[in-house]
This record gives sequence, structure tokens and C-alpha cells, in this order.
Amino acid sequence: MNMIAILSKSILFRNIPESDISGLLETTAYRVASYRPKDIIALQGTPCNYLMIVLNGLLQGQMVNDAGKLVVIEELEAAQLLAPAFLYAPKNNLPVNIIAMEPSEILFIHRDDFTVWMQQNRQLLQNFLMLISGRSHFLSDKIMFLSLKNIKNKIADYLLHKLPDAWSTVIHLTDTQQEIADSFGVTRPSLARALAEMEQEGIISIDRKVITICNMQLLRQMGQ
Repeated sequence: MNMIAILSKSILFRNIPESDISGLLETTAYRVASYRPKDIIALQGTPCNYLMIVLNGLLQGQMVNDAGKLVVIEELEAAQLLAPAFLYAPKNNLPVNIIAMEPSEILFIHRDDFTVWMQQNRQLLQNFLMLISGRSHFLSDKIMFLSLKNIKNKIADYLLHKLPDAWSTVIHLTDTQQEIADSFGVTRPSLARALAEMEQEGIISIDRKVITICNMQLLRQMGQ
């Protein structure tokens, strides 16, 4: 898939014709950078002076908490933006480390050039404002998730979001326990212990990477 087609799938370019996207790019000295797995794209504290859009691959925003434990804040795939809420912030330093988890490509557009784009294209401006407003909700929810919930609450919230539909009770996990623990900001043994306790309490049943919800009502209460 070419770059224009990828960008057209981004919320940022919603309802903008591909011809208009191409026209914007022709006016800008953008660059595309490639990364290998485990490459550091940007370190926490780096000034965010470029609009960064994932063209392909998988990235992680990672932070080390006060206990020295790695916390995965989010994962980013093709057509998603890296830290857009910090692009125009008075203090625009990145709050996380950005790491490539698989071969990835990122489009870089300088903030000044992107400002001109938004002045020229009203739809682009509206899309960007909607996007950063949504990011505010995401960050608020993430702070709540990481700071106010115990491990069992986090597991319940995680499992509820992994259900394929409202009627399902079976979840086929794609993440390892270590990956889940990193996203929770806890150790893997602590996660395993909490999962075992929830199984003993009859809330879930675990068969390797398949989890069956045995008590949906209680799980929903825990996930609130």
C-alpha cells in the first residue's frame, strides 16, 4: 500500500481526498525514516517538533515508573500519530520512550509545515482538533487505569475490552503474560498470582491462552 493510501486511513485525513493529501505533501520537505525491531525512535524528554505518523509496523510508547518497572502506555500501528497532543504544547517534551517492536516506517512533517497545512485545509484542522481531544480522554483513562485500580481490577478491565462482542465469554489472548504485565505496570509473577486467584474465585477459567468468563456480572463489577 502506498503512502497516500495509508494516510487516507488516518483520522487526521478523514474526509480529505487522496488528491488533496498528495497536494499537501508536494508542498512540504517531509521525510520517511525506517526502523528495525527494538530501535529507539525517540527518548522520553525529547522535544516534539514534528508531526509523526506511522506508515507501517508496530511501535510502543514506554515509560519507567517510580519503582523502575517498565509500563507500556500504548501501542501504535499504521496510520496512527505519535504524541499529537504535545506537538503544540508549551512544554512539548515527549512523555514516553518510543520503541519499534517490528520493522517500521514513520513519516515526519515539521510542526511549522503542518501549521500551514491546517491554515490551508479547514477539514484537516477540524480532524486534528478532534484527534487531540480524543487523546485527552485516552490519557485520562490511562492515568485512572494505572493509578487507581488494583491488579484484579486491571485484569477485569483488560478482559472486558478483549471480548469480541457483547455475547462472548471466551477470549483467545494474543499477548503474553509479560506483555500484559508491562501494560499494567506490574511484575509478571504478580499478574500470574492475581489470575490464579480470580480462577479460584470462579470468575474466570484459564486454559493456556484461552480464558473463559465464568461470572460475567462479577467481572463487570470489578472492571468498573
